[in-house]
Amino acid sequence: MALKDWKRHPGGGLAINPIVGYETAAMTDGMAGMLRIEFALDPTMRNSEAVQLVATAKQLEDLILALRDLADNLAVDVSSDKPAGRLS
Repeated sequence: MALKDWKRHPGGGLAINPIVGYETAAMTDGMAGMLRIEFALDPTMRNSEAVQLVATAKQLEDLILALRDLADNLAVDVSSDKPAGRLS
C-alpha cells in the first residue's frame, strides 16, 4: 500500500498513534494466532484503544519479515546519520 493511501487527519497529516503495548495468543483450535495492539489516542499517552486481530501462521510470518525489514532499515539509517525510516 502506498503512503498516499494511508489514513490522514483532516489537516492532511498522517493519522498515526504510538504503540503502548501488545499481546499475542494462539486460537484454541491452533489454526490461527491473535494479536492485540494497544495504541495511545493523545500525546499524554494516558488514553488508549486497542485493535484485536486474527491471522494465519503465514500472515504472521509475512508480518514478522516486514517488521524485521523495517527495523533493520531503521537501524541502518540511525547508524549512518540518514533520515530515519523508509515508508513504502
